[in-house]
Amino acid sequence: MTTPAARLAMDAKEIMRFLVRAYPGRVALSASFGGGGLVLAHILSGIDADAPVLFLDTGYHFPETIAFKNRFAQRYHLRVVDLATPVDATPAELYRTDPDRCCRVRKVEPMHRALEGFDVWITALRRDQSETRRAIAVMEHQVIDGRAILKVMPLANWSRHDVEEYLATHDVPLHPLLEMGYTSIGCWPCTRPTVEGEGERAGRWSGTNKTECGLHSANA
Repeated sequence: MTTPAARLAMDAKEIMRFLVRAYPGRVALSASFGGGGLVLAHILSGIDADAPVLFLDTGYHFPETIAFKNRFAQRYHLRVVDLATPVDATPAELYRTDPDRCCRVRKVEPMHRALEGFDVWITALRRDQSETRRAIAVMEHQVIDGRAILKVMPLANWSRHDVEEYLATHDVPLHPLLEMGYTSIGCWPCTRPTVEGEGERAGRWSGTNKTECGLHSANA
């Protein structure tokens, strides 16, 4: 008998397989190589390992993230495209004084530039991650710089447990910081481990009103 988790995995695979075939050369996956991004990268490796995986190299990632990303890409033969931020893109420690601008320059703008060459953007957003993501659909249209792009979230209906079960079932390696209490991993100045009872993204921009970097704040 097929389990609910197995059905979710099959659905995600079918969605991604359809997109890669329907939009040849026009599909990109963005991943930070933690949690759900690992699920989608693993699925993509079995469908089209030549499809690009966009990684925002903000200059502030944990060393563990960069090392793990490189190992994961090599293991699954993924074509990872690093979207690097220029060294002098923002003033020193802008993340302290204006985190929204820091995210815009180091994440939002590089991603938008990279997506100019694609019609489909796949991400690992889930509804259960936070209140700001409760209403996401599996497929949405997002307008970026006046151009509509199809934004696809194959894991929208998944829970964190579903993600963990998939990774364990398929023996997918885990980001080392996940085992150290980091339930959502971003840039080191703005990320801390969470404690029992906190939400998955509680460790991001802790102590502020900020909950999103801006990449996923303009869904239509």
